[in-house]
Formats: sequence, C-alpha cells, structure tokens
Amino acid sequence: MRLALALLLVAGTAHAERYVIRQGQTLEHVAGAYGCSVEALMRANHLQTTLLKPGTEIEIPVCSLRARAQTRRTKRAQESVHVDVSPTDDAAKARAALAVIDGATWTTASVTEPKDDSASVGEPWDGQLVGGEQLPRGDGYRVRRPELAYGAAYVVEHLRHVIGEVRALYPDVHTLAIGDISAPHGGKLAAHRSHQSGLDVDVGFYFTQQPEGYPEHFVDADAGLDLQATWALLTAFARTADLDDGVSIMFLDYAVQKRLYTWAAKRGTPDADLAQLFQYPHGKDAQTGLIRHWPNHADHVHVRFKSRR
Repeated sequence: MRLALALLLVAGTAHAERYVIRQGQTLEHVAGAYGCSVEALMRANHLQTTLLKPGTEIEIPVCSLRARAQTRRTKRAQESVHVDVSPTDDAAKARAALAVIDGATWTTASVTEPKDDSASVGEPWDGQLVGGEQLPRGDGYRVRRPELAYGAAYVVEHLRHVIGEVRALYPDVHTLAIGDISAPHGGKLAAHRSHQSGLDVDVGFYFTQQPEGYPEHFVDADAGLDLQATWALLTAFARTADLDDGVSIMFLDYAVQKRLYTWAAKRGTPDADLAQLFQYPHGKDAQTGLIRHWPNHADHVHVRFKSRR
C-alpha cells in the first residue's frame, strides 16, 4: 500500500516527514518502517498511546542516518509500484490501495459493496446466516474449506482488509491460513460450538519460515512464530473494535498471548494498550481484554465480529 506521506518545510531546519496512520496500524508499525523507536515517535508527537485512530497525522523524527537511508529505500520501492487506476473518492482510493496489495488492478466486476440483505440471525452459538457472502480466493491467504467460508458481507470485507493491511506492512509474509466462518446459511457446524451466524472466523498465524503443511492445516505457535507480523495481524483486527460492525472479541491460547504480550512490552507498547488488548497476565478466567483464552486455540486465533442489529 502506498504510504500517505507529506513533506512539510520547517523554517531553519531540514524537511520533517509526516505520516498518516492507516486502518490497522499502530506506532510499532511506523517505527519499524522508519527505523525509529516507539519512544522516539511518542516523544516527537507528545503521545500517550500507540493505538491511534486512522487518519491521525504524526511527525517522523530524524532518528539516524541509517534510518533515513532505510526511509528513502522504502519510498523508492513504493513509488516503483504503479496501478493503472485513477481514484476519485475515498472508496476508490481504498480499492486502489488494495489493488497494489493484491498485485492486480480492480475491475468494476470485482468491486462490490456489502450486500444490504446480509444478516446474522440469533447468536454465534445458536443462529443462522441470511444472504451470506463467500470469502473469495485472494492473494496472501488460503481458504481451507471454501464451502464453509460464508459470512456476513461486512465480515468478509473486514477480513480481506485486515489481511491487506498486514501484507502492506510486511510484503514478504507467507500465505495466511483462513479456517471456517459459517455454512452458506449458517446453523450448526461440525467440530465448532459457534460459527453459526457468519460472525466467527478462524485465522492462522504468521511464521518466520512457512511450516510444512501450512496453510492447508493450522500449525501451533512454536518457536518459529513471527511475533511481529502476528502482532500486526491482531492489532489490525483490534483497530476495528470501535466500529459498529467491528471485532467484538478474539480467542487465543493464554501461552500465545503471553509471548505476544512480552514481545510488545519489550518494544515499548504502553501498559494501558496491552491491558486493552490482552487478558494476560490476569489469568485465563479474567474477564478483561479484547483477546481472551480459550482451549485448543494455540494454532489459530478465533475472531468474532459484532452483529448489525
């Protein structure tokens, strides 16, 4: 995705770059791209949190000569990507950005708005799906069982957008495994307690080296877990939580939570942000955090979206 950068001339100093936060991004993402520390970004912008709303504009400090060289390389690589589209509004610009991520331009036939008649009925553990939309094939992810990959249209759109956000930040990540969502009309699904109303989706992890058999099968979060890319995935989902149709809760093994929590804390993520995201370290039964423990979720994260009612 092309970065939304603007250059501002500061009297008596060098040019100071500014960056506009995209959906699903945190300061950790920006810091990693520019070779800065999270603390440097927070100090430069007088921030108290790393979770910023999309559209927030921040200043990128000059961290080091090495960081500046990295920035120039990043920008040159991005500017070398061309998409033969001419977006005229925000929606078109978003589609153009996703076209870059998917490695192909959008056509009128491939761009659809969520269907008005898509609806989740009942509860995720006792419900149905009306007018569900099937998650299509796409670059960067593999749908393990397409016949059980039906969800509310906005769930499908959120899912594709989140995957696109992570791939924009980390272009070299491997294909992501996507598990079950719901049957075409919802209802009981073998081996699941929920997944009945098109609001639940099972999502695999990113690894530093793609494991054997993945993404055809989920793989436990072993020593090869890519903490940085998986953190980006979870925070991209979390950034939708303030939307009426965004994520309501995520289920993830407590030990995997600990690893991600520890990694993020060492990177300088404020305690308040960690507490907002994770149940860890308050115990498996604690009713706190967007991400909660559930048995048998050491090889994937279960993401549940809100129902539009």
